[in-house]
Amino acid sequence: MATMRTIPKAVEEIKAKDPKTALTVLGLRRLVRTGELRAAKIGKRAFISMESLEAFLRGEGGTYENS
Repeated sequence: MATMRTIPKAVEEIKAKDPKTALTVLGLRRLVRTGELRAAKIGKRAFISMESLEAFLRGEGGTYENS
């Protein structure tokens, strides 16, 4: 099962691992909005797969399919 986080929590976790990252909440929202990174929407909240986000940041793409 994928580890899912809201956009702000996902950014917080990435910044904890890499304090010098340039990733921001607005930047991550833009990636979701443009379709570069998929998110599962539940109500008004978007949830990001941390595995997909980390793969994306490594340059491996990274999309999460809802099953």
